[in-house]
Amino acid sequence: MNCIVYGEVLWDVYPDKSVIGGAPFNFAAHLSLLGEKVYLITGVGRDKLGNETLAYIKKYGIDTSYVALTDKPTGECRVRLDENGVPSYHILTDTAYDNISLDEKSVSEIKKMGADVFYFNTLAQRSPVSRETLKNLLDKLDAKTVMCDLNIRQNCYDRSSIELCLSRADIVKISSEEAHFLTDTGALRESEDIFEALHSQYPNISLVVYTMGKDGSEVYDFKNGRKYSSGKPEDVPVVSTVGAGDCFGASFLKKYLDGCGIDEAIRFATERSNIVVSHKEAIPDCLNS
Repeated sequence: MNCIVYGEVLWDVYPDKSVIGGAPFNFAAHLSLLGEKVYLITGVGRDKLGNETLAYIKKYGIDTSYVALTDKPTGECRVRLDENGVPSYHILTDTAYDNISLDEKSVSEIKKMGADVFYFNTLAQRSPVSRETLKNLLDKLDAKTVMCDLNIRQNCYDRSSIELCLSRADIVKISSEEAHFLTDTGALRESEDIFEALHSQYPNISLVVYTMGKDGSEVYDFKNGRKYSSGKPEDVPVVSTVGAGDCFGASFLKKYLDGCGIDEAIRFATERSNIVVSHKEAIPDCLNS
């Protein structure tokens, strides 16, 4: 598969260390580790972190053809974990991924090679430049599958960014912690059943992947009107939940598009994301083998 991933790459800065991250980067890396051809469309700065970022992108076998070097700094996010390993974030503004741009030649190249998957989220939409580039790609690429992970971060989203996700994606990934943002912003009308509301208001959506942390996950397949559940996952020692959802999304999508069935895709994604939460890194070395 040719997989096009659009959005931020940044450094998660903990009190004791810095780790490369950003949901699109994590998603791209996991998909690449699972054997897919992945192109990352993002921006990095002409700085030390930018050089390190490019090295990591290449380390995971991700194509860098559409990674732009800019005069803006490479993205950073200050991360603090509570006693349960749940993160809070402070994300720096006006960084390289806030200034993603592609000329029409590059857009034509991407369209010509064919996109089996196009993935995006909300964070890179916080700036007008990156949002317009995203809209242009969504308008011009004829991707077979469009997946959006809302990945909502405080002060980095609005109604229009959420509506763009919901109105243009075939597969939408939402966490239980994010669900209320849909109605709070007015992007989704109030309803006792959020999934019925999504299906009614956004008929383009065929699948909703709903993650619930330690309570597992559910997948709603609107094509056949079925709901699938992981059940309560195996208890594992939680070090950090950073990147677990990105791993789940990439692992689920890989198996689902391989035709393995939704139950098997959920099982595989749960197994791999359990490995992530037992490590501090969003892409543990044990998965890179």
